[in-house]
Amino acid sequence: MVRRHPAQAEYEELLSKRDSLDSDETQLASPTGSNEEKPWHSDRDGPSDDADRRAAVSPLALWLGALVLVIACTDLGALLYVGYLSRTVFQDKNFAANLEYASPYIGLDELYASGKVNASKVDPITIRPRISAQVFVNEPGRLAPIGERDYWHKTYGRMSTHERRLQVTPEIHTIVQYRAIDFGMEDCHLVFTLPPLGVPLEKGASIEFNPSSRFDIFRLDSERPIDLHKLSYKTRPKVLEKVAAGVNPRVDEETLIHRFPCPRASLHVFEVACADGSDCMIDTWSSHNTSYGINVIQHQTI
Repeated sequence: MVRRHPAQAEYEELLSKRDSLDSDETQLASPTGSNEEKPWHSDRDGPSDDADRRAAVSPLALWLGALVLVIACTDLGALLYVGYLSRTVFQDKNFAANLEYASPYIGLDELYASGKVNASKVDPITIRPRISAQVFVNEPGRLAPIGERDYWHKTYGRMSTHERRLQVTPEIHTIVQYRAIDFGMEDCHLVFTLPPLGVPLEKGASIEFNPSSRFDIFRLDSERPIDLHKLSYKTRPKVLEKVAAGVNPRVDEETLIHRFPCPRASLHVFEVACADGSDCMIDTWSSHNTSYGINVIQHQTI
């Protein structure tokens, strides 16, 4: 019989207790009672959640989203196309003012240049201003008045008369515009035409005039017709030259202001102002059948 030392017996006992503890820890680490390792995922693992979410989106929602995207793209394309059309297809509202005046006198240049035909005698033609509008020196931004004598007709609506106004004071100038359209009438005279003072005038015509008045007349630079809706003293065409100075109009007859060439379809714009140092005043209206004010007379040149 082998006898163990007491210390040895105590050591063996401690070893057996340690083995038992190790066995318990192993069992605690495996809640299922098995020592086999099993996969473990944290709550933050993205791939698994993304897959679940993709699986949750129905095919119908995907098709609806694609349909909305297609409709939005179609609408945007249509808007862009309409904008393109508005810039390229439709003409500017003032396009007619830039059109060339086509000549109805086809072949007449060659006919008269041949020398085989002599032109018949034609009396001078009076051209009334297409525009006779007032601008205001002391109010340079004020627009010229339009339709001062327009009236309302119960059948035809708003009617515009053929009357023209020439009003000039130290604070008011008048802009007149003419278009020469006749063939072979290219010698033009700019004239004052005033009625006799104190005589009855046709309905619509009137005159107030200071006989001592003197006027300066300027040619303005304008290749296109004036837009009355934008005309003011500040926006009027620039002055090219002074064509007459200190003109004193005479009543009951025409007073020559300026003589100039006027080829067919040419445009001519003038400004009438008081001469320096003159306390001038004229305010005259023409009527439907009269041509008082400032006019152009065309004389035959063939």
